[in-house]
Amino acid sequence: MDILSCAGSKFAELLGDATINQTRYLFCFNNIVKELENKETNLKEEKDGINERVEQERQIHRAIVIDKNVEKWLEDVEKEIADVRNLKAIVDEKKSCLNGWCPNWGSRYWLGRKASKKTSKLSDLLQDRSKFSTVARPKPLPSDKELPIPRHFMSFGTTKSACNQIIKALKGDNTKIMGLYGIGGVGKTTLANFVGNQLREENVFDEVGIATVSQDQNIINVQSELVKSLGWELTEKYEKDRARRLRMMFSESKSRKMLIILDDVWNELDLEKVGIPVGDSDNCCKILLTTRLQPVCDRMGCDTQIQLGVLRQYEGLDLLRKHAGIDVADTTLIDVSKRVADECKGLPLAIKAVGNALRGRTADEWNVALDKLQNARLHKIEGIDKDSQGVYGCLKFSYDYLNGEDSRSCFLLCSLFPEDYKIDLEDLLGYGVGLVWYQAESIEKARSLLRGTIKGLKDSSLLLDTDDDGFVKMHDVVRDVALWIGSVEKKFFTSKVGIGLAERAIEKGREQCRGISFVGNKKEELPNGLAFANLHILRLHNAVYDYKLEVPEHFFKEMPALKVVNIIRGVLSLKSLQILTNLQVLQLIRCEVSDASFLGKLKRLQILCLQRSAIEIPEESWDELSRLKLLHIDTSFISPITIKKFPQLEEFYGLIKNWAVEGMSSEESYARYAESDSQPDGSVVHLPKDFSFPKLQRYHIDKVDGNGFVIYRGTRWLCIENDHKATLVIFSALYPELENLYLNRVRGCHNIVPSIDGRGLNELTSLDVNYCEDLECIMDASKSPHGKSGNPVMLSRLARLYMSELQELKWIWKAPAQHVISLQSLTELSVSRCNNLTYIFTLSQARSLVQLKTLEVRECERLECIIKAKFDHNEGEISAVDGNTILELPLLRKLRFEDIPELMSFGSENYYSTWPALEELDLSSCPKLTVNSIELEANLQYLGEKLRILRVGKCFHLHDTIDALLKHGLKNLETLSIGELGVQVVFQVEVIIAAGQENKLFPCLKTLWLENLRELQVLYHEGPTHNFSLQNLTRFTVRGALC
Repeated sequence: MDILSCAGSKFAELLGDATINQTRYLFCFNNIVKELENKETNLKEEKDGINERVEQERQIHRAIVIDKNVEKWLEDVEKEIADVRNLKAIVDEKKSCLNGWCPNWGSRYWLGRKASKKTSKLSDLLQDRSKFSTVARPKPLPSDKELPIPRHFMSFGTTKSACNQIIKALKGDNTKIMGLYGIGGVGKTTLANFVGNQLREENVFDEVGIATVSQDQNIINVQSELVKSLGWELTEKYEKDRARRLRMMFSESKSRKMLIILDDVWNELDLEKVGIPVGDSDNCCKILLTTRLQPVCDRMGCDTQIQLGVLRQYEGLDLLRKHAGIDVADTTLIDVSKRVADECKGLPLAIKAVGNALRGRTADEWNVALDKLQNARLHKIEGIDKDSQGVYGCLKFSYDYLNGEDSRSCFLLCSLFPEDYKIDLEDLLGYGVGLVWYQAESIEKARSLLRGTIKGLKDSSLLLDTDDDGFVKMHDVVRDVALWIGSVEKKFFTSKVGIGLAERAIEKGREQCRGISFVGNKKEELPNGLAFANLHILRLHNAVYDYKLEVPEHFFKEMPALKVVNIIRGVLSLKSLQILTNLQVLQLIRCEVSDASFLGKLKRLQILCLQRSAIEIPEESWDELSRLKLLHIDTSFISPITIKKFPQLEEFYGLIKNWAVEGMSSEESYARYAESDSQPDGSVVHLPKDFSFPKLQRYHIDKVDGNGFVIYRGTRWLCIENDHKATLVIFSALYPELENLYLNRVRGCHNIVPSIDGRGLNELTSLDVNYCEDLECIMDASKSPHGKSGNPVMLSRLARLYMSELQELKWIWKAPAQHVISLQSLTELSVSRCNNLTYIFTLSQARSLVQLKTLEVRECERLECIIKAKFDHNEGEISAVDGNTILELPLLRKLRFEDIPELMSFGSENYYSTWPALEELDLSSCPKLTVNSIELEANLQYLGEKLRILRVGKCFHLHDTIDALLKHGLKNLETLSIGELGVQVVFQVEVIIAAGQENKLFPCLKTLWLENLRELQVLYHEGPTHNFSLQNLTRFTVRGALC
């Protein structure tokens, strides 16, 4: 017992309220410490509970995204528990041995006060814990996408034979590592991707990951590509930490069968350094590697090796004719096309390039082409082996046939990027503007011309598509040829990876050289200067992640003609650039930059990109950049007033300072200052009442750094946080062409259209709205402009709508009964924590959802149905069956309802819906939800054929629905999760067989999760003549009470 607890109580009676807490620190010290310990124990239990729920989600889903609030809460809990641990250690040290009495009153007071405050913090965290009804959600996996296969892909006997051998070996138990080798350009990457797609489609592997290794073997790049392809995420910075984390992720996924494709391997790759498990009998991971060199297969310990040979003569001729567009009935090209095909030596890469170049050409032009190819074969290329001479000649021929100097320059420029690099078209655009390829009056028109150039290069098979829009790749053989052409024509060349510029500088031809790229994968030093009088473009790409390349002060002194400078991970002073009076484009990426005041010396600058390069630029330096057309600055805030200083500015991507407009109400003005601490200097820029942001062609404007957006060029984004509707008027010139809008905690806004923009935001494709406390609806048709038909014209291109924490939202689309709002472009809709919402669509709105693919609704307390017919008067029926109107959602693939206590049905009254494309159905904690028998019957056949994922939990009225689905059988079901449902038999084998549906006996099921099924009697009943087998099941989890 605390000796002084009674004394503390007596003092509390005698002293006033203002001093009670002060005396409590002294006289109730032990009680305070004990209360702190109790809170600490409770908080640890809650933390463990949250972590367990996260782990449960991780086991159910392939990959998850932890709720940001949960993630922040866990971080705060860890910090506070560590603080408590330290505080308790101090208490133990300070206490005397006399029953806990501490004679040092100063220490006792200080510790009591600190413990009391810490207890309050722990109490707040415990209270915050109650808000987490959802801790994580499934993460969409990019691995569901097919690996890229070139357009016009043709499979011949040669490739089919190799393909069949690879597939047979990978299906067997004796092959863990498979090697595919062959000369450059023979089609190894294409075949590997084709095999990966095929084996995943056949469910031989659950996941297929891919990474390009290349000659330089940059381990961090290999790790990054691999985790991205698998839908994972690595946050670790250093190679060893990343490898450790990657091994852990493989271990966590060892129940899933994985194929890892390692493309373009030149030397032995240490799989342990990457983080790929080898020699582990428990993991289900296999490796397919491609290489030009057969000895690499030996050194990598390949269990099986397959050589991919060149095409046979007739196969090569067929491929050439396809790409050249030769009609089989055209006899004039029979002989010459055979001879041209022979010159390509059976290499698909060469055949495609030559065929595309000769498409639509006359017989005479074909004969000229044959002469050129034959002469190219006779011309010896220094440093190139005999086997590669043919492909070099064919690709050089294709280069010569390109239309225009711009296409040839663009092709050569792509070779300055590292091997197997994903080339950003926006980077190429900057180089094109700086080198004046296109005589275009605007960057936007130059972008259009560049797209045409890139299309021509891809059609010529000289560039490749990637899995990301806006990027291209160059085949390593094509890149080698481009570098050779550039060196021969004295235009461009690149230093080999790891060779210093000092060595390259002494080579012949430097006077004529117009472009240099230095790619470094080790720590090196640049020379003090290089003499390249006619150099126009310089790229310094430091690929060492934990090292910054030092750029000497006089490095650019003898490069007066430079127009484009690109530096990645460098350290430099802008003072060193002041002599570059012709500089048009400056791109500094992840650089340490000093002497920012010298930026103003670059008066001809048209494009300035400072990406992840911290720098504060003085206002007077901006005044000198009057020719600036594109500005990208994402690590420091820039004033809206500064942006108006650039009369020629067309595109802006970056962060803008907080602002206040003259004439704002006192409440709005106070709010501006209250939120000013969201930016580093806490300042607010004062704008005149009539201030308007300049009309830009493209932009990504972000007011607050930290919302997680990556700023990309070539877009039209506006991201606003902690603001008031009244201040958004400054963006009025941008709204007509705005494509992406993100609003978070914007006050005073009752609707988006017409409140923010009365013209309808008709170019908007993506809208993300969160925590806007006054928002009542997204679109208010009664106050919007009308088209010729009298219906409102607004948000006509909206494809993606995300809404969360909108407590006053009553309608999404509000319109009088006579108005029809068309949502024909909407593909994704996510609604969460909008507690005043009672329905999502009216029937007329739902009828226009012909593109809807994903519908997710979570934690909406008052939501009763998804589609409400009440407001639809005088509408014709779509079709009728027994008096019920059918609403078809033809493309809906994912349907998820979670924690919606009042949800009773998808539709209402006599309306019901069908989902012929549905693949994922996730229903949890919707205790009142029902599916009527007609709706179930209408969807049963579709679900039996299409459904891949079915999760149902705590939906007490769906017993009959789930029972009917299980009796019907689900042919393509991969994941089944059932919890707290009155299911007696999971697999109705006898019923399915009796209906003649043996093929629907869950042949694809991989994951089975059963939780708290108290009425379960048996997992399945086998038929008298049929043995039931879940041959593909890899994970079976049982939790809670069964039976």
